[in-house]
Amino acid sequence: MRVSLIIPTRNEEGCIGRVLKEVPKNAVDEILVIDGRSTDNTVKEAKTQLRPQDTLVMQKGKGYGGALLEGLDIVTGDIIIMMDADGSHDPKEILNIVEKIQEGNEYVMASRYTRGGHSEDDTLIRWIGNRIFTWLTNIIHGTNVTDSLYLFTAITRDGLKKLNLKTNGFEFCTEIVVKAHRAGLAFSEVPAHERKRFAGKSKVHAFWHGLKILRMILRRYRD
Repeated sequence: MRVSLIIPTRNEEGCIGRVLKEVPKNAVDEILVIDGRSTDNTVKEAKTQLRPQDTLVMQKGKGYGGALLEGLDIVTGDIIIMMDADGSHDPKEILNIVEKIQEGNEYVMASRYTRGGHSEDDTLIRWIGNRIFTWLTNIIHGTNVTDSLYLFTAITRDGLKKLNLKTNGFEFCTEIVVKAHRAGLAFSEVPAHERKRFAGKSKVHAFWHGLKILRMILRRYRD
């Protein structure tokens, strides 16, 4: 099964080059970097680490989820992995994620809060917020996940065809979990070790993005 990796970027100079260097190339057949019109050296840095079979494209629309949706239309793999460009996701864990897919799962999530996982970047407020949002997602939508907001994940192409993903913002991380559950995809989690970002500042505004995610949990998918 061919493995594709999608990494959305926007002003991740000092991060994306190191992340790409760490990707286990023997386990990934195709890397797609989709850039949201960075104004720093992100694109130049990424190109230094990409192989001939890899691709860098400029995002046509806007938003984190929008970048992933565009990427999902481009990649050709049977297994599609999505991860962040800032270094918080450890590329070595791609091997564990792919292994779980090969065992027969259609959707696999890395989790900071399942047994064996941890975070080097959690504050108390973030930890509480993540736990509350995950709890609400499980209660309202019947999911059984430990970390609904950590989008280091993989899905099979056949599994992807069963979903109708359309969220452009950070709420994408909740949308894919809920819709994968509703589609009945075979699911598994693997422990993740969240690192501090390599450089720069987070694009996530805890309050505003948190409100959007909460609205999605409470309203968008309510039957």
